[in-house]
Amino acid sequence: MRFRLSIFFLIFAFSLVFAKANPTRMGDHLMQRGDYSEALQEFRGAEKDNPDDPEILWRVGAALTKVGLSINGNGRHDSLEIGVNYLNRAIVAESSIIEAHLEYARALGYLALFKPNWDDVRVARRVNEELNLVLKDDDECADALFLMGLWHRWVSPRSLIERKPRGLGSASIDSSGYYLRQAVKQDKENIEYKLELARLYFTIGNEAAGRELLVGIVESDEVPEKFAPTVKLAEAMLYELDNPGEIEE
Repeated sequence: MRFRLSIFFLIFAFSLVFAKANPTRMGDHLMQRGDYSEALQEFRGAEKDNPDDPEILWRVGAALTKVGLSINGNGRHDSLEIGVNYLNRAIVAESSIIEAHLEYARALGYLALFKPNWDDVRVARRVNEELNLVLKDDDECADALFLMGLWHRWVSPRSLIERKPRGLGSASIDSSGYYLRQAVKQDKENIEYKLELARLYFTIGNEAAGRELLVGIVESDEVPEKFAPTVKLAEAMLYELDNPGEIEE
């Protein structure tokens, strides 16, 4: 009995030491599962002990971004804005953390660029710079490829005369398709990539290809819970295609 208790306390003590040495381990696991609010709590806890650690700061920013993207209204904007601030702090403190640059591009993009009425050229350039930095480090990074696809999709509709003098002349719909297809190639299980590629196909008039992607999303087996909203959105898009002008009940 004493031996068993000794083993138990030894394992418990080792777990505490390991947790202190890896304060973000549980948060990373929760992020991978899509439990973003719980991950944020873990990272916030780690932040209390290490408020200036860039490895913790970028993780807090990334979790805030994911939480923001899961909600609507002012809460979405506020969460993304705070996430941008955390990620910027992480980059200023340690510019070599590639993940911080990736998540900064995501947060800043969704906050101020990936929308029809974006109006800040500096943001467009900065997002592009951050993504180029990430892809220079890893040209097969699926998330960076995906975000670069969105960058081209949202920036390219502006006239070339307006874009080129501001350093945005490279944006094009063709490049958007290339990057989104590469993202899907790198991570075939990520149905968010497929949904955005479907949207692009509809934009360029290729309804057959867009519909095929949506059907594939809806008919996917064993979809992770974090992608459940994506499946519902694909279902709504298919319904609208089949019943134009009607509202799905």
